[in-house]
Amino acid sequence: MKKIFKAALTAMIVFMTAAIMSVCVSAETEDVELSVAKAKATNGSWGQSVTYDRGSFNCGRFTPDTKIIVEFELDGEWTNPNMAPVELVLQNYSTAKPEIWAKISPVEYDDTSATFVYEDMVTAFGSDDFSTVDNMCLGDCGIVMTVTKFTVTACEKPEETTTIAETTAAETTAETTIAETTAAETETSPAPAEKESSGGIPIVLIVVITVVVAVAVVVTIIIIRSKKRFY
Repeated sequence: MKKIFKAALTAMIVFMTAAIMSVCVSAETEDVELSVAKAKATNGSWGQSVTYDRGSFNCGRFTPDTKIIVEFELDGEWTNPNMAPVELVLQNYSTAKPEIWAKISPVEYDDTSATFVYEDMVTAFGSDDFSTVDNMCLGDCGIVMTVTKFTVTACEKPEETTTIAETTAAETTAETTIAETTAAETETSPAPAEKESSGGIPIVLIVVITVVVAVAVVVTIIIIRSKKRFY
């Protein structure tokens, strides 16, 4: 009985730890689908269909779990079985001497999609500091190609920043609101403002899981002790 109890307790602890880690990771990262509105057909000779500079996407948000998943259309049939029809390119021309033009081949691909992984990007770029990437491009490997979808998975969420203009506008709005509220107080009391969500769902989930596991353990112990009394 003791062995069964220990095995059950160990299984519950492992499950709880995995659940908590999964929730924490998902709360810290996000998948980003970049716009392909400016994507164009390549020239069919190692040209680029789409390019994202730092203003479009900061590659410093990559994490070890990041994958780049692209979809594309080929103008013709790809007949080279030894290589993919597309390649990812990471450029650094502003700080690297000599300039970096890192080409990455996909780990999986077919005639319409390809997947690139973090490890291959680190190897080709020569560093895991992707904040120095000036341009991220998707190019062809010898066939006319047009990107139709570009997704970066498991990215770090960007830090929230407030510009001076936004701050000034907020202060002006606050002053106007105070004035309007003061004038309205003689007629009616203002309704309580709603609190903005601060992303507390993962914490609540962790608490719920912890409580459920704790209750299960306590109940199991009580049942075992009750059985012992009757023997």
